[in-house]
Amino acid sequence: MHDSNQERRRYFRIVDQVAISYRLLSEEEGAATGVGINSPAALIVQLENQISASLETLRSVQPQVHELLELFNRKINLVLSLDESISQPESEQQKRSQQVNISACGIAFPSHEQLRPNDKILLDLTLFPSNVCLKLAAAVISSEPLPEPIGEDAYMIRADFVDITTNEQEVLVQHVIKRQTLQLKERREARQK
Repeated sequence: MHDSNQERRRYFRIVDQVAISYRLLSEEEGAATGVGINSPAALIVQLENQISASLETLRSVQPQVHELLELFNRKINLVLSLDESISQPESEQQKRSQQVNISACGIAFPSHEQLRPNDKILLDLTLFPSNVCLKLAAAVISSEPLPEPIGEDAYMIRADFVDITTNEQEVLVQHVIKRQTLQLKERREARQK
């Protein structure tokens, strides 16, 4: 418990809008949640990290080139996510855009069902505006009734990512930093109006 709390505090958390779906993993699936390091999904995440690092070096030197390449990267990520949704039309749960609390080590999100602590789930996330898709295994920490339901969602699921790769974690860290910077800028601009 103590180590888990320390790990959670190593990363910033933000409230963010993402596309999300999940499914409960069976015990056999939960025991083998790691994605192969050479799987296509792992290689795409690795490329995303390399592209993000290269784009950051361009940001201050050539801002217009940076913006153009970032838009192309978003477009490619969008096409990849569309291809995935077309190739897996029988998904148990469709992704929906909703507000979550997310960091590089965990997530909290409203759900229609109550899960048990230590249940393993497979999360399918799309981060905006990059359109990066991540499939992450997570262990449920808690599942508590909301004070007031949000539509059909009556529970708040809190989960820690498990078997997350360094590349996946780096994508989340970069996403949280960019979104937090944008949110602070928007608040500053709103105060000045």
